[in-house]
Amino acid sequence: MTKTIIMFSTGLIMFMAGMYISTYLSTFAVAVGTALAVAGGWFMGSSAFFLLKTQKRSN
Repeated sequence: MTKTIIMFSTGLIMFMAGMYISTYLSTFAVAVGTALAVAGGWFMGSSAFFLLKTQKRSN
């Protein structure tokens, strides 16, 4: 569970930083901000892979 929280938080920070950076009026800043936002979204999405799986228990 800790790995999921860390990856999701890191991805969220990267995503928000990318959105903020892409608001500057320079082509380079927009490119870097977009790449950072995409990477942050990918990081947040890949953190779902590490969510705990439900285990079926038989009694």
